[in-house]
Amino acid sequence: STNNNRSIRSSKQSLINLNAADGTNIPGPPYSGPEVKPILDTINSPDDMKRLDMRQLKQLANELRWYTLESVSKTGGHLSSSLGVNELTVALHHVFDMPEDDIIWDVSHQCYPHKILTGRKERMSGLRQSGGISGFCKRKESKYDSFGAGHSSTSISAAQGMSVAKSMLNKRRNNCIAVIGDGAITGGMAYEAMNSAGYLRSRMIVVLNDNGQVSLPTGTPSAGGTVPASQLSTYTSNLLVSQPFQDFRSFAKNFNRLFPEEIQGLNKRIDEYARGIVSGGTLFEELGFYYVGPVDGHDLENLVPILERLRDSPDNKPVLLHLKTVKGYG
Repeated sequence: STNNNRSIRSSKQSLINLNAADGTNIPGPPYSGPEVKPILDTINSPDDMKRLDMRQLKQLANELRWYTLESVSKTGGHLSSSLGVNELTVALHHVFDMPEDDIIWDVSHQCYPHKILTGRKERMSGLRQSGGISGFCKRKESKYDSFGAGHSSTSISAAQGMSVAKSMLNKRRNNCIAVIGDGAITGGMAYEAMNSAGYLRSRMIVVLNDNGQVSLPTGTPSAGGTVPASQLSTYTSNLLVSQPFQDFRSFAKNFNRLFPEEIQGLNKRIDEYARGIVSGGTLFEELGFYYVGPVDGHDLENLVPILERLRDSPDNKPVLLHLKTVKGYG
């Protein structure tokens, strides 16, 4: 779309300006990247990312984007989908502990940044080549590939199965994250899995990567268009997962039990629809999920604390984190 093209052009210019300001760009076309990538060069596994502060994470995301661009320009592959989850990939690997925690990429065509950060950086020259690494996640290729895919709508059911297995094994940690696009989530298997997860109260996080572009014509844009992620949605998303808000809701729920059942039901509806009005998540709430969003999926300063709060939450209710991203960002 026109708006997406403008966003992509703006993102390119922002990265060019950043490189120019740092003095790290090399001669060539306007889209040339940094000659050296000092932070990315030190990342051989997700463990190496735990020590990075926010400034370093942002620089890593910039270097990772350029490394992906440079690699795929030589081998071909799914470039725009990988660029769209660049910051999300950095945030997920910084916050969670793979392979103990599981991250499942639906379809997994967007997994190039994930592969680069999980010890396969030097093998990207063989991406999709004979004898090289796969263009999708592949369990026998790396311990960091929790699930092999290649087609859509399977990630949520896979994450739920892993979550149930960890619960049965009494695992101390149970963090299972499914990353799924707005096209893949229209598949019946995805909704069947969400319905089951809500019923079983499986502890899991579904990250909805909503870039407004799908491979199949699964929907028609509404007359009202798409509401962009804004400072208001950023504030409300942080509010909904903040400890004071969670503590207040817990108090309200306990206090609500003192009322007759009819009043309890009404109060519960007020709580659900109040958050639905703020965030638009009523559909997912009805499926048994706690909805957070929409959130700017390229804003690391917002993504990291939200993911940390979800990781540390003691609640077993499944969560849907709604991200707004731009396919081909940067």
